[in-house]
Amino acid sequence: MNHLPSQLLQLLLLAAALLRPASAKCHIAKRGLSKDLLLIGTVLTSDGALLDSTILIQSGRIAHVGDICGLGTRGGDASVLNCTGSVVSPGFINTHEHISFATVSPFPDIGERVGHRHDWRLGTRNYTMRAVAVNGSDAAATAWGELRHLFSGTTSIIGGGMVPGLARNLDFRDGVEEGLDERVVIYDTFPLGDGLGMMRNGDCDYGPNPIDRDTAIGYHRYIGHIGEGIDVEAANEFTCLSNVTFDTTPALAGGGLSTDIIAPNVALVHALGLTPQDFDVVAARGAKIVWSPRSNMYLYGKTLNVSYLLEAGITVALGTDWLPSGSATMGREAACAASAANESFGAELPPKLLWEMATANAAVVAGFEDQLGSLEVGKLADIVVFEGGSRERGAADPFEQAIFAPQEKIELVLRGGKILLANSEVEDLVSGTCEPVAFGSSDKIACVADELGSSFKELEASLRGVYPVVLPELPPDEPTCNAAIWSL
Repeated sequence: MNHLPSQLLQLLLLAAALLRPASAKCHIAKRGLSKDLLLIGTVLTSDGALLDSTILIQSGRIAHVGDICGLGTRGGDASVLNCTGSVVSPGFINTHEHISFATVSPFPDIGERVGHRHDWRLGTRNYTMRAVAVNGSDAAATAWGELRHLFSGTTSIIGGGMVPGLARNLDFRDGVEEGLDERVVIYDTFPLGDGLGMMRNGDCDYGPNPIDRDTAIGYHRYIGHIGEGIDVEAANEFTCLSNVTFDTTPALAGGGLSTDIIAPNVALVHALGLTPQDFDVVAARGAKIVWSPRSNMYLYGKTLNVSYLLEAGITVALGTDWLPSGSATMGREAACAASAANESFGAELPPKLLWEMATANAAVVAGFEDQLGSLEVGKLADIVVFEGGSRERGAADPFEQAIFAPQEKIELVLRGGKILLANSEVEDLVSGTCEPVAFGSSDKIACVADELGSSFKELEASLRGVYPVVLPELPPDEPTCNAAIWSL
């Protein structure tokens, strides 16, 4: 009988949640005596959406997922956040960013599409060089970029830069934040040492210090830009990194030998130059792909036939690439992915699949699937709540409500159970320093000052009108996601 009061309270809370209009926003249903938090809402899992389900968060981790009756006596002292009708998702994981360019406005579209990344990077082969300079300091720009991603539901980033706090930086030991060990992703923009613009066809005479097999397979995860382009020179990069017999003659300046790094701990970024036969090799070796369709379309006029990759059994994750040619948020990258697959290949990518590319698949690519990417007991409470629709009016697919949500529709962002962004209605649950931030017509609180070392408003003022963190549903000057028909 000692357990009856706690169980009765839980049942009463559930009844109150079910009677509440499904289109209402999250609100505090109970202030608890402990730091535990109980969420009620539609919980997204790879097995489907769990309506009117609960998640108990204790010490930064998920202690329960499912029916409230399954809690037993646990969570009796928890604060209860009633988000009935809203969608509860793991935080998104952005597996490809260049975060220090987060203050730079998107490139103007001059109508030029190229065959290889060095064409736009360096102006090779008479193409226009698209030079980019960081606005402000790297640290300020990186913080700005992490805030934009946090404010749009991304809690982890692989981005080649970091600041303490804010999003988890899975490629920095000092940036993984609470709850994760020191396993990190090795993120390599130039695996072949070709940063000066080397393009080859028929040999592997790139830079003197390319990645080698022993080094690559020794990493927890190795993610490299490979085959970024649509010409034979881009295709040559994959051959040099997947076939040890392709080039057995060393270059005089060092390097020059082909190798084979394609393995389960390796993910290829872009990979536009690969053929179907190359992707069969990727699939057979258990390697992964990071897909950035908006940058692909804007820079090269085409993107991957991702349906072929998925049918081959390749794990595919989404990444925004960078602001100049990619998406400002993971939601906009997912929107481009859906559009590009349909326009170019007639493929319909379900919202649930796109959501998995930003959550569970991304965690596998990053090598943190045991801690992140899904709402399971024992995993870290990196959680985002998205405003839902009304059941009475016919709600949209809950996975669609999550993966395509504009920032205004985000109600709560937690990293390790810590509230970083929330609707103003739940401010009483926050112990840290928060400040009001307007997201369109929605008033929110940003609780990031303790992590930034300054207020959000102070950082915003210091950057003086750079590309914004808080965006409308269609971000300004967004790069195109339309295919281009052209020949090299």
